[in-house]
Amino acid sequence: MCKDSEPKVVGYDGKDFEYCPYNETSKAYDETRAPVGLDIAFGNFALNDKPLHEQALLDVGCGTGTFLKVAQRKFGAVTGLEYNDGMLAQARQVVPDVKLVQGSADQLPFPDQSFDAVTINQVVHHFPSDNNYAFLEKAVQEVARVLRPGGCVVVSTSAPDQQENGFWWISLFPKSREAVCKRFPPIPTFCQFFRAAGLSIDDNGVSRPARSLMAEQAYLNKFGRDVLAMAKDAQYRAGDSSWAMAEAQGELPEGIAKLEAMSPTEREAWLEEREALRKQCGQATFLCARK
Repeated sequence: MCKDSEPKVVGYDGKDFEYCPYNETSKAYDETRAPVGLDIAFGNFALNDKPLHEQALLDVGCGTGTFLKVAQRKFGAVTGLEYNDGMLAQARQVVPDVKLVQGSADQLPFPDQSFDAVTINQVVHHFPSDNNYAFLEKAVQEVARVLRPGGCVVVSTSAPDQQENGFWWISLFPKSREAVCKRFPPIPTFCQFFRAAGLSIDDNGVSRPARSLMAEQAYLNKFGRDVLAMAKDAQYRAGDSSWAMAEAQGELPEGIAKLEAMSPTEREAWLEEREALRKQCGQATFLCARK
């Protein structure tokens, strides 16, 4: 097992903005989540002149390590960076032979030009969003610094419209929906940060997969599309941080009450309407920028 994580972490104070209690939710996170967009990420990395099995990859905000578990079979070397103690503890069990480092995305603890590939998977909405996403801007600069020439970064995020409409439960929590949408940078802002840091991105570098962020077998099928049962299940809610925002805003009981007030037929019709929106806008946007 890798033991090179240090207890001292530089960068932001997570207590200031971590609305999702990942020290707890990390324990059940992998029961509902599975890596999405592997073809997008690996396909972009394969465009490098260097073959995948010779590339070094850094996963920023590696969470429980499920992406690293797949990536370590493809790349010459993989490294995970994670801020949260709970997520890091789970990652050590999932990928015990992978180098894991505790640290912050705005101060990457790696030398210049250390990696051929960098991934940031569904992490940026946990960054501070003040000062026009200044933390993200600094993180992008750090990614550009540690990338080797010819390398690229692939970011999985959600556009604000996807966060607003792409998840069946989000309309139950109007205050939380507004709060969480503000945490997701607009895609043009993201692209602007890339270019300012010396990374190139064009229309080919922006894509929206159709799959849900939660594992497909868990997203609607855990309770046979019974949205009330899913909303009441803590393990299900652990699969997406917008549920934690609803709890933090005190809206969860009210949202569940809205579902309870519907008949089963009404809940099914309501779900079909929400799912139509999801299929139209998707839940994730992938951005690929190259150095």
